[in-house]
Amino acid sequence: MNKYIPIYLYGAIIILEGIFLMLSKTSAINIIQPTLGITLTIGGILAFIAAFSRQRKQVQFAYHEMHALAMMVYGVSILLFCDTYDKIIFLTSFLFIFYAFSEIIFCIWLFNLVQKVSFKILIVRVLLGFAIGIGTVFAMNYSDFTLEIFGVLFIMVGTNIILYVPVMKEDQFHEITKELSQ
Repeated sequence: MNKYIPIYLYGAIIILEGIFLMLSKTSAINIIQPTLGITLTIGGILAFIAAFSRQRKQVQFAYHEMHALAMMVYGVSILLFCDTYDKIIFLTSFLFIFYAFSEIIFCIWLFNLVQKVSFKILIVRVLLGFAIGIGTVFAMNYSDFTLEIFGVLFIMVGTNIILYVPVMKEDQFHEITKELSQ
C-alpha cells in the first residue's frame, strides 16, 4: 500500500466537506451536524494512519499527528455537542484559529531544523496560516456567508494537504539517498 494514500484521502475528505458546507446554507442542522462530524472524524483517522505509517518521526508526520488529533476532537465534538448552527460556527472558528496558528508554528519548526528547507514552502505555509486566520475572522463577522467561507477554508486546507504530499515524497527521497551515501 502506498504510504501516501491516507494523506490524499484525508485531503480529499476535507475538500469534499468544504464543498458540502458551501452548498449547505439552506440545509437543516440534522444534516450538517452528522455529515461534518463523521467525515472529519474519518479524515482524522486517515491522518493518524499516515502519521503512524512512518518509522522515523519527521516533522511533517508529527504535524499530521497534531492535525489528526485536532480533526478527530473536532469531529467528535460536532457529533456530541453541536445541536445548533451557532455551536457549529463557534467550534469551527476555533478549529480554524488553531489551524492558522499551527501552520505558522509548523513553519517555525521547519525553519529551526538543521536540514535544508525550501523558503518557498515556508512562505506558502505562513501565507496559508494568515489566510485561514483572516478568513475565520471574516466568517465570524459576515453571518450571511459563514458556512460558505468555512467551506472555502476547508477546501484551502484540503488542497494544501494534497499539494504537500509531493514535497514530503521528495524530502523522503533526499533522506534515503543521504543515508545510502554515508
